[in-house]
Amino acid sequence: MNRVTSTAIVLQRRAYGDFDLIVTVLTEDQGKRTLIAKSAKKSAKRFPGILEPFNHLQIAFRETRRKGMPVLEEATLLHPMEGLRSDVVKTAYASYWAESIAIWMEEGQVREDLFDLLRFVLNALNGGDMEAAMISVLFQMRFIGYEGLQPVLAHCTCCQLDIEQLPQNNFCIDLGKGGVVCNHCPTGASGHLHLSKGTLKQLQWINSGDLIKARRMRFAPRALAEATAFLEAFVPYHIGKKPKSLRFLKQVRS
Repeated sequence: MNRVTSTAIVLQRRAYGDFDLIVTVLTEDQGKRTLIAKSAKKSAKRFPGILEPFNHLQIAFRETRRKGMPVLEEATLLHPMEGLRSDVVKTAYASYWAESIAIWMEEGQVREDLFDLLRFVLNALNGGDMEAAMISVLFQMRFIGYEGLQPVLAHCTCCQLDIEQLPQNNFCIDLGKGGVVCNHCPTGASGHLHLSKGTLKQLQWINSGDLIKARRMRFAPRALAEATAFLEAFVPYHIGKKPKSLRFLKQVRS
């Protein structure tokens, strides 16, 4: 049996039987892995309360000979995230990001860029030096961009005209077409999602350059509300499933 060590972020955990836990983690070099932590609920020595969502860990797990679930053998806490779990709004945002990644990624798919992105936004949220809704816009734009699902925001998805060439200031979003549609083109969209030209430009900017540069962007309240409504509809639509945590996020935010 092969023993593997890696840095990991806990995405989700759930009870399994009376004493075990099933833990889904995003690792730096092993991708998303679903592990069983045997006797985790009664073993304070091996897992002293550290298998909590969003914690950064150093883990060791062992692959099984058969197709069974890999066994988590050791875990060391590298960076606790108490600031997230003690604030219900921050918990809701972090849960939405973690669940989106868990839904989208295949088991064992190695994605260092997503690992770095999740680590960055969780640390920013935990540190409290950036508005949670703004961090979420940054996460969602980068997440869908990394996955090749980036929305078309620079031109109309139907006629291909650049938004700068169009006199209108507000654009309809067609989720099925993957982006904006101008007033002259037909759309199957329900019509409730719109983005102003200014918000479109800001979203394009936040998706360029490095993360440190992108986090300097500041949205006006109206633009932030537009971007939030758009991305929280666009991301679930294109990953093929609505995260359960998104409903919780909307409830606590309101």
